[in-house]
Amino acid sequence: MDPTGIFDIPNTSLIFWEVVTFAILLFLLIRYVYPPIRDMINNRQARIEEAIDEAQKTRTEAKELLDEYRRQLDEARGESRRILDESRKQAEAQRTRTKEEAREEGDRIIQRAREEIDRERESTIREIRGEVADMVVTASSRVINQKLDRGEHDRLIQESLDNLEASQRNGGNGGNGGSRAGSETESGRV
Repeated sequence: MDPTGIFDIPNTSLIFWEVVTFAILLFLLIRYVYPPIRDMINNRQARIEEAIDEAQKTRTEAKELLDEYRRQLDEARGESRRILDESRKQAEAQRTRTKEEAREEGDRIIQRAREEIDRERESTIREIRGEVADMVVTASSRVINQKLDRGEHDRLIQESLDNLEASQRNGGNGGNGGSRAGSETESGRV
């Protein structure tokens, strides 16, 4: 009799039956329990891998969408800068056109004013010529104490006007000298 009980031959049959029972249980577990558990684990693993793949795919799509969004945002910023620059250029061009139009309109107004002044001056000169001619004729008639004929009258008027224009060209300084020259011419005839 072995005190440890390992090599106890009479009790060996119990070990044998325990081994047989364990082997049968192991066979039953491997044959009937392990395949469904293995299938369930494989299915679970496949679903997890699909979920990981789907998450990876979603992450890739999200990254692509983010890149697309950033690209569109950069394009929008560039477009807004371009529109802003174009607006500034148009505003500057409009301001330049407006200044140019105002300058041209001012020049036209000045030119019209000058033309009007010239017309008024010409009109005034004609009126003065007429009045001076009448005064010269009247003065000449009184000096001569006779009536002048029309030809003589026109010649005296033309001389007076020529003297008046000459004095105006000389700055208006010789206005009285011209009148005196006309009077002297008329006096010399008497």
